[in-house]
Amino acid sequence: MKALSKKVGLGRFRMPLWALALAGVAIVAAAGQAVGPVLSGSVTGSAGLVVEQSLVLDDSSTVMSHSGTDDSLLVINDEGTSFTAAVEMHVGDYDNVIFLEIRNDSDADANAIVELNVPRGIDVEDEGASRQMSGNAWLLTVPANSSDALEMRVSPKDDLKPGFYTISGRIVQISG
Repeated sequence: MKALSKKVGLGRFRMPLWALALAGVAIVAAAGQAVGPVLSGSVTGSAGLVVEQSLVLDDSSTVMSHSGTDDSLLVINDEGTSFTAAVEMHVGDYDNVIFLEIRNDSDADANAIVELNVPRGIDVEDEGASRQMSGNAWLLTVPANSSDALEMRVSPKDDLKPGFYTISGRIVQISG
């Protein structure tokens, strides 16, 4: 009993030995509560997950070409799932082409719909092997680990005013 009443200390601060032993037991018990769930496998939590589509535009092969002295520009978003093409057009232009190389990075065949947002007064015709579903949507099947192309001829109608026009589009993967 005499040993427990002994005081231990550091500098001017002194504490009974029994209080120090009790503090040590409390620390060990609290640490055990934190370690117990980890060892029993009952820790829960969450983690963010991003799933990207496997059909993407190949930015090294996707181009916008045009005839004459017209200006054009083609930009692809960072994910490779949408694009914006801008071209200066005049009535009579016929050789403006958007060439989209679509790559399948998956080990399975994949299907997608290519949707375009085309201003009034501009016609778009696909020269590739895809199937046109509506005026501005094409169905495309790309085999596993390969690529396919859409070659779209863009031409103004006879009543289009000269100017700079923007066509935007996106790839919506529907299977694969």
